[in-house]
Amino acid sequence: MPAKKRKISAIVPALNEEANVGAVLKVLLKAEILNEVILVDDGSTDKTAEIGKKLGAKIVKLSKKGGSGKGNALKQGLKVTNAEIIAFFDADLIGLNEEHVNSLVQPVLAGKAVMCVGIRDRLFGLPENISKIDPLLAVGGERVIERKFLEKIPEEHFEGFAIETAINHYCLANKLTVEYVLLNKLTHVLKEKKWGIVRGFFSRIKMILQIIKIRLILIFKKNEFIQENNAE
Repeated sequence: MPAKKRKISAIVPALNEEANVGAVLKVLLKAEILNEVILVDDGSTDKTAEIGKKLGAKIVKLSKKGGSGKGNALKQGLKVTNAEIIAFFDADLIGLNEEHVNSLVQPVLAGKAVMCVGIRDRLFGLPENISKIDPLLAVGGERVIERKFLEKIPEEHFEGFAIETAINHYCLANKLTVEYVLLNKLTHVLKEKKWGIVRGFFSRIKMILQIIKIRLILIFKKNEFIQENNAE
């Protein structure tokens, strides 16, 4: 199938992001390379969904108060699109532009990689260096992946923040080609700033623990991720 006819959908999981999601959605909706933008409102109590609807995004509204978790939100977004290429973007990005979107999509659209992961430009290049040392730690929310590979990841690993590590592991275990691009001047709103120091701190600890948990699980269940006939 010609690359130009392949459908590309962006999925944005969001929980109480009324202050930030509008700027992200405006960029994605303007990006000509994308065919569809899906906002998954993961149990928000603010105007997140209203903002997305007004801007023209496709809305998936989940009912669990306080959120069902990032992984589940992404999974629910995946259910409402038949796109062959899936792009994920966090809802709290600062500085996202169309060039970032294109640089993430092009390697997959051109068939050069099955996944392209965005590395945020922060902490004096630390995320970029960490991802080179250990690709499993490239856990940024901005990534593009072929749907057929995403669907092969065991469903139980679509949990919270563990999903990015699980996707990384699947690609590594099956020796699939992954590219990494530096997203210049792209950052995000810190959890402590959004939710306050205490709640933000515990949310960050929860995220770290989920990442550690999935790393341990992968040690004992690595064979679940290895697929036969997984040629690119």
